[in-house]
Amino acid sequence: MGWSANLRALLGDRGFRMLYAARLTSQAADGVFQASLVSYVLFSPERATSAGALAASLAVVVLPFSVVGPFAGIVLDRISRQRVLVVCSLVRMVLMAVLVVLIAFGRTGVDFYVVALASVSVNRFVLSALSAGLPVVVGVDRLVGANALSVTSGTIATLVGAGIGSGLRGLAGGDDPAVALVAGLAGLTYLLAATTAGRSARTAFGPLVTVGWQGVWRQAGEVAADLADGARYLAGHGPARRALAALTASRAAYGLVLVMTVLLYRNYFTGGTGGLPGLAAVVAASGVGTITAAVVTPRATARMPKSSWLALSLVFGGIVEIGLGLSFSSVLLIIAGALIGFSAQASKICVDTIVQEQVDDAYRGRAFSLYDLLFNVAFVAAAAVAAVLLPDDGHSPAVVVIAGVGYALAGLIYHRVSQRHPEDQVVHAVGAPPPPTQAGPASTQAGPAPTRQAPRTTVPPS
Repeated sequence: MGWSANLRALLGDRGFRMLYAARLTSQAADGVFQASLVSYVLFSPERATSAGALAASLAVVVLPFSVVGPFAGIVLDRISRQRVLVVCSLVRMVLMAVLVVLIAFGRTGVDFYVVALASVSVNRFVLSALSAGLPVVVGVDRLVGANALSVTSGTIATLVGAGIGSGLRGLAGGDDPAVALVAGLAGLTYLLAATTAGRSARTAFGPLVTVGWQGVWRQAGEVAADLADGARYLAGHGPARRALAALTASRAAYGLVLVMTVLLYRNYFTGGTGGLPGLAAVVAASGVGTITAAVVTPRATARMPKSSWLALSLVFGGIVEIGLGLSFSSVLLIIAGALIGFSAQASKICVDTIVQEQVDDAYRGRAFSLYDLLFNVAFVAAAAVAAVLLPDDGHSPAVVVIAGVGYALAGLIYHRVSQRHPEDQVVHAVGAPPPPTQAGPASTQAGPAPTRQAPRTTVPPS
């Protein structure tokens, strides 16, 4: 089945269409919210931005939210994922209303960061629910195409939302009340996201089999045990474990690049090539690379194993980073943004699909929460390193080389290790037969749910 035929088949499935619509509206709202946050914290003329301040801001927002991630996985394996999407969008709408007031009064203290952190943390439940629900509405033989379309379209929706938010800020004058207006628009978009997700049935996105709640304190004790169970499950599935390790390493390199890029456009480039418009051009170019990766990746993985395409994408990202980044030219960095965006999205599509194929539905919520935890810890650790290595204007050839080598080594090491494992070399893409299920602790070769290590009770999703 070709790409266009697979696209028609995906969009012809009502379950996929509903999950897809929920992703688009939710991530568009995220883009509007991010536009208000970035313009208010990083590009306000009244507020200076240094490497240390940027790293601290990232740590404040990302690290606590990373702790929430594994708990999100427990929830997603126990209650209706459709309910999670609806309730979380409504909660974020309320948080945006609070943020509007704080921004309008120029607040940048603990209260502002607590509200922003809460919104980002709630978003973790949403993104994990979207990923965990995809294999419920799409067969394993179409997961590559479904991931390519869903994740890439979600990224584009975020970029479109960010563009709308930035444009509204510019039209409204660019001061704090203008940013508050953008945050208000984000709240309305979250309401749209809740309405869209609410159109689906409560059981539409899984979990297929759930475990009942057993009291707050007892349940709290079991969260840690279930999380450890999920970690053991992932550790016992080699293809998923190896792919996650490679992508986590590349995420650290991405953290260095991101901090450097923001500082360059905030403090180094001047005139029309710098500031928020220059950074927006890099983000837009990255979106072009993302779209291209979505088109190319299903075709590439029809001809080679996903492990090979993942390794090639990471090595390519390293070459681009060093080859174009060392110029410190705003124009070449925009081109680099497109190419690294391609590398990042191609590799993520592969890893998302590998994890979905290897993990049974009863564990997918925890799997993607652990996935996010690894991602974000690596990202913040790299931002902390960048705070030490980078000057406030972001100009550092050494960091460009370190990031590029990090990308390339992640791909090369992963390729070498995956070559030793035949199960990593299966060519499986759009229209291909499903790959054989790998046996592992707590997995089974047949049936919708694996044998769990703890007693389980089947109950209707709440």
